[in-house]
Amino acid sequence: MKKISFILLLFVSSSLFSQSLLWKISGKKIKNPSYIYGTIHIQDKRAFSFDESVLEAFESSDAFAMEILMDEIPMQEMMDAMLMKNNTLDKLYTKEEYRVLDSIVKVKTGAGVLLYNKMKPFFLSSQLMQLEMPKDMDLALDLFFLTEARKAGKPCYGVEKFMDQISAIDAISLEEQADMLYKSLTDTAENDTMSKLNEMLETYMNFDLDKMLELSTDSTMPADFNENFLIKRNVVMVKNFLKISKKQSLFCAVGAAHLAGEDGVLELLRKKGYTVEPVFFKWTEN
Repeated sequence: MKKISFILLLFVSSSLFSQSLLWKISGKKIKNPSYIYGTIHIQDKRAFSFDESVLEAFESSDAFAMEILMDEIPMQEMMDAMLMKNNTLDKLYTKEEYRVLDSIVKVKTGAGVLLYNKMKPFFLSSQLMQLEMPKDMDLALDLFFLTEARKAGKPCYGVEKFMDQISAIDAISLEEQADMLYKSLTDTAENDTMSKLNEMLETYMNFDLDKMLELSTDSTMPADFNENFLIKRNVVMVKNFLKISKKQSLFCAVGAAHLAGEDGVLELLRKKGYTVEPVFFKWTEN
C-alpha cells in the first residue's frame, strides 16, 4: 500500500538518535526518571520480543501514557471521524474507477466497496492494509502496553487528543485521499504490501529511527500534512508528557515516527534542557 497507510502505523538528526527505541528522560523538574518508548501499531510477535529492560522501565514507572487513550474514545465519536459527512466514494470516482475499486475491495474483504461508501479513503486504505498484516498477538503493541497498565492499576493518560490526529488527516482533501487510495490499489509498483511491511518492521527492529522518519514522510502528500501530522503533534506530545512526568514517573508509548528528527520528540526535549539518554536493549527473537 502507499505511504498513506504506513503513516497510521508509524502513528520516527543525528546518528545518536538511532540507537534505541527506549529513552530515559530526566532533569529540571522531573523528580524521578520517566521513559519514552517508540512503538509500532502492529500485532506481529517480533515487535513484542523486547528484553527485560523495556519491561523494567514500564514496571518501575508510576503511570502510563500513549498518544491517544484509545479505550476512552467514545465509539460513536470514532465512527463519526472516519466517515464522510457530505460525500461518498461513488461520487469521488468515475464509474469505471468505482467499478475497479469495487472489484479489488471485494477480493480483499469479501464485500463490495458499497459497504465502505461513506468511509474516508484514508481510513479505508488503512483497513485494507491491516487485513494483510500478521496478527500473531491479540493486540497491537501500543494497546498491549495500555492493557498491561490497566491491569497494574496505573493511572493512564493520552498525550494528545483524538481530534488532533483527525484534524491532521482531514488536512488532506477527500479528492487527494481518493487518488492516493486508487493508485495504491491499482499501481503494481506500489501494491507490494508485504515487502513494505517487512521493510518497515526491519527498520524498526534495527532501531533505525532516521529511516523510520523517512518512511513516514511522504513528499507526495499535501505540503502541510507532514507539518500537521508529525511536527505540530510532536510539540503537543512533549508539552503533555512534561506536564505528567513532573508529577509522577511516566512510561510513555508513542509511535516511533515521532522520536527522531530536528522536530522530533527527543530533540524537542533536549532543546528544553532535559537529559535524554538511550536505554539499550536487545530483541529476544528475530
